[in-house]
Amino acid sequence: AIENMIDQLDSHKGVLLASSYEFPGRYARWSLGFVDPPLEISGRGQDCTILALNDRGRLLLPSIRKVMERLQTEDKILESVESDDDGGIIRVRVVPPSPVGTFAEEERSRQPSLFSVVRALIELFSFKGDDAQLGFYGGFGYDLTFQFEPIELSQQRDPEQRDLLLYLPDQILVVDQDKHDAWTVSYEFGVKDGSTTTTTEGIERVGLAEPFQPYDEDKESSFISRDTPEGEFASSVEKAKGEFAVGNLFEAVLSQTFREKLDENTPPSVLFRRLRSRNPSPYGFMINLGEQEYLVGASPEMFVRCESTMQDGKKEALRVETCPISGTVARGADALEDAQRVKSLIMNAKEESELTMCTDVDRNDKSRICEPGSVK
Repeated sequence: AIENMIDQLDSHKGVLLASSYEFPGRYARWSLGFVDPPLEISGRGQDCTILALNDRGRLLLPSIRKVMERLQTEDKILESVESDDDGGIIRVRVVPPSPVGTFAEEERSRQPSLFSVVRALIELFSFKGDDAQLGFYGGFGYDLTFQFEPIELSQQRDPEQRDLLLYLPDQILVVDQDKHDAWTVSYEFGVKDGSTTTTTEGIERVGLAEPFQPYDEDKESSFISRDTPEGEFASSVEKAKGEFAVGNLFEAVLSQTFREKLDENTPPSVLFRRLRSRNPSPYGFMINLGEQEYLVGASPEMFVRCESTMQDGKKEALRVETCPISGTVARGADALEDAQRVKSLIMNAKEESELTMCTDVDRNDKSRICEPGSVK
């Protein structure tokens, strides 16, 4: 079932989240995915677009527009709400952020932003039940940081770059690799207008195919394989080390981009399968973002996990958990090797300082959004 979905994602919008690694109490060999979702939410800067990808999604847009209009007229979060003539798309613009200093630090993440739109959509589609799969799936771009942190940009951005791309699925494939079991969770949505309720039941689940396009030699006169000349990255590392020494930096994330040409024999599905085989990880992903953009990867690290829990046995709360792996080391083959690796970590000042730094950053980030005194 999963292999068929991987092939479909070469040409159909959708998401696959796959785990190929298991550790009791932490990672499980579960996978889930979907293709041809009814709704797409994309955004860049202060602009957000909600697009119906088929007739099932088109039925939902009137209800979404009402929510967006409330954000504009009542909450004063949106500057404008517009729809096209055939009702297949909604475009909204978020009001400019408030100047720093005009709100409490605890309210920074609640200032008007693309996340205000996402929160409203989550509330619209949420319900009290035991379903753990229904939600929005996709990717967030690093530039979303600037929705909350007003930093002067020094690098040019691609005008077509999207900061946010999410899908709302209506049919999800779930696979339990350990039990060799798979099932499909299907959703029908209802829209109420006065005393009349219209549902998606009976409307076909379809999507447009956009085949993967290999690299076109005619569109680019000179191919650039990396965005930094050889040796420049190493020079940046040396410069950063000097800034650390005088206290100007406590963390730096240096990066460089490498590019490779993909031909007709190397679609994204081939890359995903190759990566899954060579680097088994608890967090593997393949996302067709549309517009010939794909996100393929595998990560050993849980960035953030949010789970509903009961507080004091009665009050429902959201538990936010992070598990940084900086300053850690792989497990050994047995208890003796584990002990040797623990000892080497304890005696390594660099690893200790890195883990301390990451823990402090995590604690600081959680303190912005969690109840005071609840961060441990």
